[in-house]
Amino acid sequence: MSERLKEFLKKIHNPKNKIPEYLTIVVRPGKKIMDIKIKKEESNILKIIAHQEDRKGWFLHSYHIPIGNLGLHNDAKNKEILPYLNDPRMITSDKATKDLLEEILRKFIEILSERKTHFFRTERFKKKKEMRVGTQLKGF
Repeated sequence: MSERLKEFLKKIHNPKNKIPEYLTIVVRPGKKIMDIKIKKEESNILKIIAHQEDRKGWFLHSYHIPIGNLGLHNDAKNKEILPYLNDPRMITSDKATKDLLEEILRKFIEILSERKTHFFRTERFKKKKEMRVGTQLKGF
């Protein structure tokens, strides 16, 4: 793991910082990460795109969602957070978070809990292909 990624995770998971505490959903862990890009999306959701040493191109590494977006307190435990992640219909406070979690569940099946507090991972690290039925137009 790159030093920049370790430093970033330490910042967002430290309750002493003045920023809201985040939960981390790792989509694909990667082995020898050389560089990362941090993109801020709607509702303070952070998206991490990483680059591996032995492969070309960038891949989606993880999403970081403020726990407050789920309507929970910052000190909530993983077993309290997990039902909200696997059933986004329970989230009423933030539409952007609800839409993101629905998209993650469509592509990667289910979100599972890790041993660390506020760390989660997807069941399937590889993207599920969407099956298209019927006649397709050229270029789609």
